[in-house]
Amino acid sequence: MPHVNGFHHVSLSVSDVDASLEWYQRVLGFEVLARRGSDGLDKAILADADRTVAVVLVGHGPAAVPGDFDERRTGMDHLGFAVTDRAQLEAWAARLDELGVARSQIKAGSTGELIAFRDPDNIALEFYTR
Repeated sequence: MPHVNGFHHVSLSVSDVDASLEWYQRVLGFEVLARRGSDGLDKAILADADRTVAVVLVGHGPAAVPGDFDERRTGMDHLGFAVTDRAQLEAWAARLDELGVARSQIKAGSTGELIAFRDPDNIALEFYTR
């Protein structure tokens, strides 16, 4: 059986690449690695400072299907970012509060603790302890 050794990236369809790009940089501290347009798509490739997490923001232009993100629709339910421990989770909670990003309280998940929050397109995101 061939081996998969991790995720290369996750792509998120967004309504406004520029607005989402600014939010992911400001809130999560992601860096822009590239910005490309092709075949009617507008793509921004971002990563964390260590380049261990890559997120691609994709604008579909006139081909976009209107409507808000809904985790109950077939497709992605949410995106969980791993954090090392409770102290990191508390630091992220403080950062989200400082930036006025609505979030859940720290709560127990299936395999750790988490904070749930949403991006500008209402995409469900989490910080989750390993």
